[in-house]
Amino acid sequence: MTDAPSPAEALARYANAPDPGPLLALNFGFARARALGTAVELGVFTALARTPRTARELAVDLGCDPRGVRDLLAVLEEFGLLAADGHGRPEPAASEPPTADGEPRLGLTGLARAYLVDGRPGSLAGHFADVLAQWDRWATLTSVVRTGERSGDLGAPAARGRHPGLFGGAFPLAVRVAFDAVRELRPVPAGRVLDLACGAGEWGIALAAADPGARVTAHDDPALLAEARARAEEFGVAERFRFVPADFDAPPFPDAGFDTVVLAHAGRFAGPTDTARLLREAARVLRPGGTLLVADVMRPQPDGPALSRPMLALSLLVNTADGTVLATEEYRALMEEAGVTAKECVTRGLVTAQTGERR
Repeated sequence: MTDAPSPAEALARYANAPDPGPLLALNFGFARARALGTAVELGVFTALARTPRTARELAVDLGCDPRGVRDLLAVLEEFGLLAADGHGRPEPAASEPPTADGEPRLGLTGLARAYLVDGRPGSLAGHFADVLAQWDRWATLTSVVRTGERSGDLGAPAARGRHPGLFGGAFPLAVRVAFDAVRELRPVPAGRVLDLACGAGEWGIALAAADPGARVTAHDDPALLAEARARAEEFGVAERFRFVPADFDAPPFPDAGFDTVVLAHAGRFAGPTDTARLLREAARVLRPGGTLLVADVMRPQPDGPALSRPMLALSLLVNTADGTVLATEEYRALMEEAGVTAKECVTRGLVTAQTGERR
């Protein structure tokens, strides 16, 4: 008869196992995203940007349950988005003393103030809201992986206007990449520029900033063109822009009418077939010798860092009918088929920018 293990031996089986903390964090990640989304939806950050408040004061202002607000604010404080002592905030007003009953007045940290206050140029709140709107679609992931049956409208170019936060709301991050890539690739003089499916217009703005002679045509759904116009005005280049509402089936542009054409962050949503069609359209309106600039999240080289590309690819599986993260070589092949010779390439974080010359 085998001797039963001692309590110490039984405990060692668990005590010596790997730390499960990362798994627990993954499993509960959905709840953290929901907490952030609820705070954005309720306007917590925008309200606290005006003046620090206690949970009770904020609950009154927002018309919410005091207990719920208090618990939500405690989580946001743990996230590093709120603080009671002024740490990380540029405004000293956020470090007001506690109230008579000892409840602290909470204000925004620098991170929340930079990205989560509605109406400010750096706000990502709209982008976060559109991403969180995918909540129900992610519940279908098991079925999609099991069956391969996909759906979702995020890949359809004509649906871009229904998701302005997704296709234009990341401007505060995307504009940095666009300026860095244009600075390194130097596709100037840019001349007559078509920013096809322009989103918030960061690539056209970067080209206009690099080339004072550039004249940019921004093309997209009207809901996105409004954001592109506002951003062009913010950067002082709007007088060199014209804004053309999208017709993705038959863009209203003449053959060889542009010196530079940009196609940014459309291909991975559309999928290979529609990306090939968009590249052919870009080549059609590009003059011989003109520059095509394609920017997108592309698969890295085998020895390159994955960063968040696998999660983005999984998101495309869930939210689009055909979208996928293509490799740089696949984009180059599609460009060649469209009559464009691939030239320089630069990667900044997740985004790769590839230029080509129209033959």
